[in-house]
Amino acid sequence: MPLWAKCDRFNPRDTRRATRWSSPTAGSPSKYFSGQIQYTLSRTDNNTSGITFFPANSFDPAADWGRADTDRLHKFDLLASSQPTKFFTLGAALSVYSGKPVNITSGGDDNHDGILNDRPAGVPRNSMAGTGLINLDLNLSHDFPLSKAKKETRVFTVSLNSFNVLNHPNYVTYIGAVSSPLFGKPVAAQPPRRMQLDVQFKF
Repeated sequence: MPLWAKCDRFNPRDTRRATRWSSPTAGSPSKYFSGQIQYTLSRTDNNTSGITFFPANSFDPAADWGRADTDRLHKFDLLASSQPTKFFTLGAALSVYSGKPVNITSGGDDNHDGILNDRPAGVPRNSMAGTGLINLDLNLSHDFPLSKAKKETRVFTVSLNSFNVLNHPNYVTYIGAVSSPLFGKPVAAQPPRRMQLDVQFKF
């Protein structure tokens, strides 16, 4: 018969605070171009990363108040479409975001609560900033009408898509344990540049 047992208690209550300011602008400066630009300044703080998340110090859960895992302070988005000639349509989507926060841990169980997610003394949750995101997608397409009658809607479309055209490394996961020789290094990223050919038949 065991002399002791580990008991985990889940608290369903969490606290979240978000502040957001956005300035979207859309228009068509010419008959060949239309688009939308949006800049967002925001800040989101909470005290948990989800139902499976344990506080760094089980004896002081309130100490986990800090930036949310998904918080990005600055976000810039651009969507544009242009038809410079009757032969093709060009579409572009550009996203430039500041980095998400990274949680720094000691790599050990310093407070002896049985969970290896402790932070160094005096270090708040999600206090290290990750690198930003830069992503540019392009689309080049042409429609081939299969009928000259205006009431007919049969169209054959060929599109060439390129994702992450700049091939910029957009990292999503970092090593946050200060005891690791790879501390602060990224270990996962979004996909690199990709090309895709689409063929559609609309009727």
